[in-house]
Amino acid sequence: MKSAAQIAFFLIVLAIGLVVYKDYGISFDEGSQRNTGVVSLKHVVERFAPSLLPSSARSVQSLNEYRDGDYGVVFELPAVALEVVLRIDDKKDVFLFRHLLTFLVALGGVYAVHTMARRRFADWRLGLLAALFLILTPRLFAESFYNSKDIVFMAVFAIAMNTTISFILKPGVGTALLHALATAVAIDVRLMAVILPVATVAISVVRLLKREVPAGRTSGALTIYLAASCLLVPAMWPWLWSDPIGNFVQAFTNMAKFRWEREVLYMGRFIPSTELPWHYILVWISITTPLLYLALFVVGVLATLRRIMSRGIQLWKSDEELQDVVFLGLFAAPIAAVILLQSVLYDGWRQMYFVYPAVLLLALHGWVTLWSGTSVPKIRRSLLGMVTAVSLLHTAAWMWQAHPFQNVYFNVLAGKNLRTRYELDYWGLANRKALEYLVANDQSDVINVRADSFTALDMAFTMIDARDRQRLRYSDDRSLPQYVFTNYRLVKDPDDSKYARDYDLFYQIRVDGEVILSVYRHRV
Repeated sequence: MKSAAQIAFFLIVLAIGLVVYKDYGISFDEGSQRNTGVVSLKHVVERFAPSLLPSSARSVQSLNEYRDGDYGVVFELPAVALEVVLRIDDKKDVFLFRHLLTFLVALGGVYAVHTMARRRFADWRLGLLAALFLILTPRLFAESFYNSKDIVFMAVFAIAMNTTISFILKPGVGTALLHALATAVAIDVRLMAVILPVATVAISVVRLLKREVPAGRTSGALTIYLAASCLLVPAMWPWLWSDPIGNFVQAFTNMAKFRWEREVLYMGRFIPSTELPWHYILVWISITTPLLYLALFVVGVLATLRRIMSRGIQLWKSDEELQDVVFLGLFAAPIAAVILLQSVLYDGWRQMYFVYPAVLLLALHGWVTLWSGTSVPKIRRSLLGMVTAVSLLHTAAWMWQAHPFQNVYFNVLAGKNLRTRYELDYWGLANRKALEYLVANDQSDVINVRADSFTALDMAFTMIDARDRQRLRYSDDRSLPQYVFTNYRLVKDPDDSKYARDYDLFYQIRVDGEVILSVYRHRV
C-alpha cells in the first residue's frame, strides 16, 4: 500500500510536469546559462576529440576567456550535449527541452525531501506531506521549469543533504562514495555547497568524540569521502582543469562578492544590491512562502532549539534529534553567512532557494510537534488536519488560477500595491504570452516592439513559433509605429499615465489583481 501510494504520487507529479512544461516563458538568464554550457562543451571536445568539433563551433568563445567561466556546468554542459545528440535545432525547441530537463532535476530534489522526511519521522505519509509542501510552493513550482541556476542547485543540494544524513548515520565505503558524488555535483552547480563537507566533517567528529560510531570505520569512511570529493569536483568542472586549486579559490572569491551592481526594489525603495539591509533575505522568505509553512517552521525551530538547549553539550541523544540539528544548521548557517558577509543578492531570494528544503523539514517537525503526544486533545488534531488541508487546497487553487505565472506569488504579509514596492515578473516570463497575443492579433508583415523596462523582450522571441518569429523586430527607434512592453522592472515611476498621449493600452497581464506586464500600441 505505502509503496504504491508513493509511486502513484510521484507519477502524478511527473505527469503534471509533462503536461505543463511547455507553458512557461523564457527567463532573463536562460540564454547566458545555455551559452556557458556551449563554451564548456567546446572546451571538452577540443581537449578529447577535436576532430568532432564542427566548423560552426569555432566562433564560440574560449573557456579561458569567457566571463562566466567560473560557473559550474554539471547541469549546463550535459544539457547542451543532449541537444547535440538529439539534434534539437530550433530555438524554441531548445529551450522547451531545457525546461523539461530542469523539471526532471527539480523532481529529483522533491524525492530527496520526501526521503529525508520519511527517514526522520519514520512515516511515509509525512514524507509525502513534505514533498507536497515543496510542490505547492508557487514560486518554486514555476521556477522548476526554467530556473536552471537556483532550482537546479536547490534540487542537487537537497539530494546531497540526503546523502549527508545517510553518511553521518551509517558511515561506510558505500555511503561515503555516494555522498562524495552528490557533494561534488552540488558544488559543481554552485560553490555555496561547500557547506556540506564542512557540516559532514564537523558532525562526524562530534559523533566520534561522543563514541556514537566506530572510530576506525568512521575515520576511514571520512577519508574516502573527502578524497573522492576532491577528485570529483574538478573532474566535472572543466574550468578547474588548468589550475584546480587556483581557479577554485578564484571562483569562491567571486561567489562571495558577486559581480552584479544594479539597484533592487525593496520595500518601495531602490537600493544598490551591494547595500541591502540585513533583513532583506528574511523578509523575502516571509512574504513569498505560504503562511502555513511559515507558522509550522517557527514551531519546528522553537521545538528544535528547546530540545538542543535541554541536551546541553550533548546537542542530541538520538538519530532523530541529530537530523533536526542538521536541518537547523543547513538553514541558519547560510542565512547567517550572507548577512554577515553582506553578500550581493537580487531578484528576491532565489540565490538562497537551497535552504528551502531545510525550512520545510523544520516545518514538518512543527507539524508533528502539534500533532503528536499522548495528551494532545483530539480537537487539536482535527483542527490541524483541517487547516493543513484547506491551506494546501487554497494554494493549489491559486496556482491553477495564476498558471503559468506562479512566479509572482506573494502571501498576505506582502500587502497591496506590490508593483511599487517589490520586483514582480523580474525575469520577463510574461513576455512570451504577450508576444503570442500580439502576433495572433496583428497580421502585419513586420511588427516593431521595444521594451520600456529592464526585461529580456528580444529573448522571448525564441519562444514564438518560427513563422511568427520572423515578423517580430526589436527596435528602439521611437519614430516607428510600434508596441511598447513594460514589466516595470527598474522603472522608478511605474505610473502608466505617461503613455496616455501617444499610446493606447493593447494588452495587460494581471496576477492576483496586480499588473505584471502591460503592452501599449503607438497611436498612429
